[in-house]
Amino acid sequence: MKVQDYQSINRILNETSAKNKPGEIYVDNLHSPYIQFSEKFLIPGTSSTQPEFGDIKNFVQTVLKYIPEAIEGTYLLPEPRPKRETGKLFFVRPMLFGSSRFLYVFSVDMLYLGGAGSEEIKKPGSQNMTPSILTDRLYFQVKIIHLHSTKEEGENITDFQAKRFQGGIFRVESEKDANKPIRRFSEIFDEIDFSETEAKIREELGISPEIWKLGRIYSPIGIDYLSLSLRFLIPSLPRTIRQFRNFYPILTETEAGIPEETLNKYHEYLSSFEVERTKSKSGNILWKVIQKSSDN
Repeated sequence: MKVQDYQSINRILNETSAKNKPGEIYVDNLHSPYIQFSEKFLIPGTSSTQPEFGDIKNFVQTVLKYIPEAIEGTYLLPEPRPKRETGKLFFVRPMLFGSSRFLYVFSVDMLYLGGAGSEEIKKPGSQNMTPSILTDRLYFQVKIIHLHSTKEEGENITDFQAKRFQGGIFRVESEKDANKPIRRFSEIFDEIDFSETEAKIREELGISPEIWKLGRIYSPIGIDYLSLSLRFLIPSLPRTIRQFRNFYPILTETEAGIPEETLNKYHEYLSSFEVERTKSKSGNILWKVIQKSSDN
């Protein structure tokens, strides 16, 4: 994407101030979250490897129409991050809590991910083009990472580097005991299987099935950009920041141990989510996610 292209979109994002349309959150059988609306809209076909700027701009307008809170005041990155995530748009916004910088990362998928009936496929896809789909959903991801630095072009953020694990204790102060020796980030991170690593991190943080009812359906914490990240299921920057500010030390307090008060607030937030198992139109397993209170 050319500099003037993403700059023009960022100017629009900087002027955005609107509320999301009502929608319901689901996680599909591939563990991908999406928000579903009561009305349908068209997602035109585009290049599956390198979408044209016109297609990107039109899709951003669709996102602004349905979930403007997710990308208000953000910067659209000129290319996916990581680059292999073709077909996704990445929006970022840095923020400061205490003496630490963090980065809000919102991604949304332009590509067809399945689930559409034959009557909803307005134009079939080809070898290098995605189909034109009449849909009622947007697939998304919301993450916050500990930020090391950003790369900028004028007033626009074009890339970033997360703060990597530097060792340090990954142990909640209140849970230290002789039978559970302290483990360090470096010990955990040396393991290649990230799913196993994430499971161990959840265990260290005391995230039990009673606290996080989604279990393995969707992990609220993980490894992204070679760093620890917190993951959220509400496509809204203001709401995400309001929640994150209560437990941001989870991403920073790796030397002295995470304060018990911080952990309790995180557990309270995780406990606010309920999940209902259902099925998609094609018969695949689907989970509906419900947050009991938007103020947590």
